[in-house]
Formats: sequence, structure tokens, C-alpha cells
Amino acid sequence: IPMTSSGDPLPWMNYALIAFLDERFSKDMSVFEYGSGSSTFYFARKVRSVTSVENDKKWYDKLHEKAPDNVKLIFQEADVDDKYCRAIHNENNKYDVVIVDGEDRVHCMREGFMKLNDNGVLILDDSNRPDYEPGFQLAAELGYRKLHFEGLKPTDFITEKATIFYRSENCFSI
Repeated sequence: IPMTSSGDPLPWMNYALIAFLDERFSKDMSVFEYGSGSSTFYFARKVRSVTSVENDKKWYDKLHEKAPDNVKLIFQEADVDDKYCRAIHNENNKYDVVIVDGEDRVHCMREGFMKLNDNGVLILDDSNRPDYEPGFQLAAELGYRKLHFEGLKPTDFITEKATIFYRSENCFSI
């Protein structure tokens, strides 16, 4: 698991995005995350609550043992345009931030946009992949702007891109 020099967890996202999030997250925010892991623990240290859906049962069990009190983990097997992407609707919440970094990403983006509060933002990791273009089109149709972050990740040696989708009034003040 990637960590800072002081032993705090790092998400498997590019360093430029991590630096941005370090400055923008606050303890009054709620996060929903598709895909659990080191990022779950990173977010838990920065925000009020994290709800995360995971499709790998062994990984879910391992994370569940160590999850802090402000984290709710949901196990849901991976599928296409069905229960996994709709797991965000299991909770009667709107979120400040939705992170899409798991399975079935375009459908997760669609469902995630529905569950953002009025100033919420959605983050798509590995957004350089061409098969996510329908998600970019949907975001534009819904009136979201985009901000790209590129750079190395703690776990890789190639440049990766992540994109934040936001509206004029947003919780990150961008």
C-alpha cells in the first residue's frame, strides 16, 4: 500500500491530483467511492464520511477489518449497468465528491452524477482511456466542466490522467 514518508496512506492516483485534494478536502465533506483500497483510508483521514463499494470479496474482507468508523464499505459483485453502478443509491444521501475508480466506470459516472449534491464534484481516475468518452459526453450534457490532472502515480512508472467534473458552484472552489 502506498504511503507518505510519515506512514499515512496515499490513493493510487497521480501525485498532481493528490496534491490538489490535500488542499481541497475538508472534514465536512462526504465521499462516495467506486473501488476501495488505500484511497479509502486516505479519504477517511480528510473528510467526514466515506462510503465505498468494492467488488472483490477477499479485498473487501481485508479492508473491512481495518476500516475506521467514518467508512462504510459495501460489497457488490461486478456487473455491467446493474447493481454495482447503482450501489450508490443504497444510501439515501447526496455526496460532495464521487470518485469513479472501479468497475463499469461510464455507468458509475451516470449514477454518480445523480447522487451529487448541488455543489458536488465527480472524479474519474485513469480518464485517458478512450472507452470513457461516453462519460465525458454525459458530463458535458449535464453542464459539467472538466479539469485534468496528469502525472505519475505512487504505484506506476507511466503518466496517468484523472479528471474532475465540476459546475460553477462547487465544493472545491474551482
